[in-house]
Amino acid sequence: MEKQQDRSKWRVFWEENWLTLLVVLVLAGAYVFLRTPGDAFASLESLQSELRSGSPTVIEFYSNSCSICLVSKPKVDALERDLEGQAEVLRLNVKEDVGRALAGRWGIRGVPTFVVLDGAGEVAYAGAGAPDVEAIKAAVTAAVD
Repeated sequence: MEKQQDRSKWRVFWEENWLTLLVVLVLAGAYVFLRTPGDAFASLESLQSELRSGSPTVIEFYSNSCSICLVSKPKVDALERDLEGQAEVLRLNVKEDVGRALAGRWGIRGVPTFVVLDGAGEVAYAGAGAPDVEAIKAAVTAAVD
């Protein structure tokens, strides 16, 4: 009798909550798929030496707790593929030490923020919010020429 009541409780729970459980599973899966692993730098100095490499660099300041950052990831992935050989694309998580330090130094106030540096390390483009892929590509092209 007790087992039958337990099964009945689970059946009622499932009937009342199946949609909520499905949404939670879908959102968890989307987060795992869309989160950005980012670039790992041991220190701010190692990052800055990378920025002075002589070629244009696109930097994305992001956070995995930012919905716009998560939704923009496929666009940034495509941008990285499109710019291969023309510019380095770096992804800096503002929740990690190096990303937080550079964001603070450059006055980055929100995520996502995209910055394009020319080969000399000068800012050629800066934009906050969802990536303007065409403007970023144009800034890289101008920095290469």
